[in-house]
Amino acid sequence: MGVIRFIPVTEINDPLTLSIGLSGGSGTGKTYTALLMARGIAEVVTGKPGAPIGYVDTENRRALHYKAAFPEMMHFDFAAVDDKGSVVGFGPERWIEVIDAAEEAGLPVLILDSFSHAWEGVGGVLDLHATTLDRLTRGDDSKKDQRSQLAWAEVKPRYRRLIDRIVRAKTNIIICTRAKPVMQDFKTKLNARTTKTRRKDVPWDPAADGDLMFEMTTMVILDPVAPGCPVHQIKVADQFKALLNPRQPMGAETGRKMAEWAKGQGDAQAQKETLDLARAKARKGKDAFATWWNSDEGKLARPVARTIMDELQAIASQAERDTVHNDDDPFAGRGSAFDEDEAGDSMTPEQRAEYEAAIANLSKSA
Repeated sequence: MGVIRFIPVTEINDPLTLSIGLSGGSGTGKTYTALLMARGIAEVVTGKPGAPIGYVDTENRRALHYKAAFPEMMHFDFAAVDDKGSVVGFGPERWIEVIDAAEEAGLPVLILDSFSHAWEGVGGVLDLHATTLDRLTRGDDSKKDQRSQLAWAEVKPRYRRLIDRIVRAKTNIIICTRAKPVMQDFKTKLNARTTKTRRKDVPWDPAADGDLMFEMTTMVILDPVAPGCPVHQIKVADQFKALLNPRQPMGAETGRKMAEWAKGQGDAQAQKETLDLARAKARKGKDAFATWWNSDEGKLARPVARTIMDELQAIASQAERDTVHNDDDPFAGRGSAFDEDEAGDSMTPEQRAEYEAAIANLSKSA
């Protein structure tokens, strides 16, 4: 058995790597934003301007439209067809080879655009699943529902190895994916149907798997109404919340600040501590939070705390509800444990349906 050693964090000085996801429809500025952010990251990693940016281009060399603005770009034309005209597709193993090559070349940052091909392109995950399913059913459509999970069991581990390769990459990676508009409910203006990759308040559905989206250091969806701006912030660590303004385009400075955090520099950790302090104050209720907000300490914290104001308001409101009860009567002011409002606080629509069905069955049996 090998020797397992737990290392004190004070001995670990290697910089962290970033994995940034940018998703959006056509005209949202994914490519240009990725290049700007990559420039900032590369300059911090290497300590010099004009550091190389690796670019994996699946879009018929579209990135070359920006070669005059980004002469430091190191371009790779990643096509579904090889030089001999044979279809090789966008299978997981090819993407792993690309990341391996970028590390061997010593590139400080790598852009994958568009990584949607790994999911829905020729030889991508969905294509591999369909091909595997055809083989397992031998053309018998009546067996497809039965064998679908078996097909996924063959394909998903290959894709999961690719995701793991991205997470463990020794170079910084920016992943661009396409997004499609989502049908919304006319009355509520929310998405008619939520999925693992689709939040009810975000009208875009990334052409990617949820495993990828939530493995990212940062994942945002861009919107055509504000190109380059992180309008829909799907996953953003506290350290980066103050960097990402939904009304301000991301750029080289955004990349620099993120890279400085990864190197253990900058003020991202201090910003996280400020957000944690604001949350602690909000847990004391609305009045206590308002008093702190108007104090000298609160005024200094405002620029950072405003980035999570909706969350702080929700915490303070919940704190008010939690304190409206008499210690001698644990149910006073709280209502029944089965009140709709109380039960609905933590229930998904599916859980709500199951809950109501269970209550109906109890009523019938009674």
